[in-house]
Amino acid sequence: MSAAGPRSDPLDALEPDQRSSVAERPLPRRKLGRGITWLLVGLRLYVLVAIPIVVYAFVHALTGG
Repeated sequence: MSAAGPRSDPLDALEPDQRSSVAERPLPRRKLGRGITWLLVGLRLYVLVAIPIVVYAFVHALTGG
């Protein structure tokens, strides 16, 4: 045992329906910085470019090209 005493989870004090209602509550949107926002935009563009390339390569391989 530690000097501060046993640590317990505060959620252990809740009843099961209270716990499920807490878990179902949506979290607020996170405020992202400019760098992270641009990183996510770049990732989205990368995916939009990569999907047609992968589809083309797959169809090209199926046709025996």
